[in-house]
Amino acid sequence: MIKPKAGILVFSESLVREDVYKKRKPIAQRETQKFVKSVSEDIDIVWPTIREIRSKKQAVKAIAELQGSAVDAVILYVPIFIAPALVAHTANLLTVPMVLASNEAGDSLSQLAFLAVGGAIDQIGLSYMRVPGDSSEEPQRTAMIQFLRAAAAKQQLKGQTFGCIGGRALGISTGTADVALWQRIFGVDIEHIDQFEIVRQAEKIDRADVEKYAAWLKEKTGVLEFNDSNFTPQHLDRQIRSYLATKQIIEHFELDFLGIKCQPEMSNGYCLQCLNVAFCNDPYDADGPKEPKVCSCEADADGALTMQILKILSGGKPTNLNDIAWMSDTEMTLANCGSMATYFAGLCDLPAENLKSLSILPHVFGDAGGAATVFTVPAGKKMTLARLFRKADKYCLGVLTGNTVHKDRKAQSDTILTRPLIFIDMNIDKKFFLETFGSNHILGVEGDLKAELAEFAGLLGIKYYDYDLTVTS
Repeated sequence: MIKPKAGILVFSESLVREDVYKKRKPIAQRETQKFVKSVSEDIDIVWPTIREIRSKKQAVKAIAELQGSAVDAVILYVPIFIAPALVAHTANLLTVPMVLASNEAGDSLSQLAFLAVGGAIDQIGLSYMRVPGDSSEEPQRTAMIQFLRAAAAKQQLKGQTFGCIGGRALGISTGTADVALWQRIFGVDIEHIDQFEIVRQAEKIDRADVEKYAAWLKEKTGVLEFNDSNFTPQHLDRQIRSYLATKQIIEHFELDFLGIKCQPEMSNGYCLQCLNVAFCNDPYDADGPKEPKVCSCEADADGALTMQILKILSGGKPTNLNDIAWMSDTEMTLANCGSMATYFAGLCDLPAENLKSLSILPHVFGDAGGAATVFTVPAGKKMTLARLFRKADKYCLGVLTGNTVHKDRKAQSDTILTRPLIFIDMNIDKKFFLETFGSNHILGVEGDLKAELAEFAGLLGIKYYDYDLTVTS
């Protein structure tokens, strides 16, 4: 999970009541220490030089320090009763998400301050999170941390750039995005790049680098099966070159995440981009460990953006893009077109374990030829599936959770047998899902990020669709 960087502003009795301050200081220190200790493992706390805010000048100085530290959010902690106007004034000067926290100690009057401060902030019309109850106790503590994780994702996303290599693929309009809308809501820019750039750079890649990757795959992969037609060593050569070229493009254009159109120009005219997309999303390649670089197939922009949000919230885990091949109220079959990260073949931190469960096989489409990554995601893993989609010019975020299960791969349709598959056991309202979900693609990551995604949607003013009927264990 992401570890938020949160500033903390602890408020105390004003400078004009020094006598009260001296009497109440031990209570404030006791409760503040208790609060900080309870959250320090999950949050990187940033303190200003002034540990107790007692005046507006002190507040302004502390805010400047926190802004210089690039915090993701600020916790406004009221350990005792203080002047509510001071906290509200401070909140009005902050430009990051805020949390109002307190305690329930019988001698602190913190709850009294909490209500007075909350009312004052509400009168200004500011958006923030109230944590009702003792913020150092459960379930309040976890709810607050989930909000802070969402705030961190929001802040980290701001300023990033998506590389759209190609354009709308196969007429899938939901894969496109509005640059201005992205900038306004998410703070993310879109850099449009022609697919020919992959071809142009690919042909310049050093032969030794290509041979290194080919040898790595042949040694580590469970099955690497050539044929005499659409997947020969020459096809693998082009697929490797495409990936190495894309790494250069990412660096040159300073891309934080990307999408590649592939069909039909690359799939019919140069080579399938499945291995390229898979390797981008992996946490390793032949050169060793690396950060997964979110890459969507079919240049699905909103899909890639969802993947990037899932990656950030999860603390950097690989993500995947899937076609919803079939579903009922309790099951979903996800069949990626052939470009899922090899990490999902084993869901293991050891690359060798994942790669030995991987088959690289000739694909069933694409005149130019190439291979797909073929495997079934292991059973017994909790997954969060989500998608950003639009209704008119308004964004929505749909989320569901489930567990991966085992099914007979050979019993599936011939059209999905040469693709990575995920079988999900879930419990949703199928009718509601089909009536409202705005895409054929859904994005996945390990773990349960549902609460964080709900908070993220709230922070950005996005409508949130919770498709789970019950929480699956």
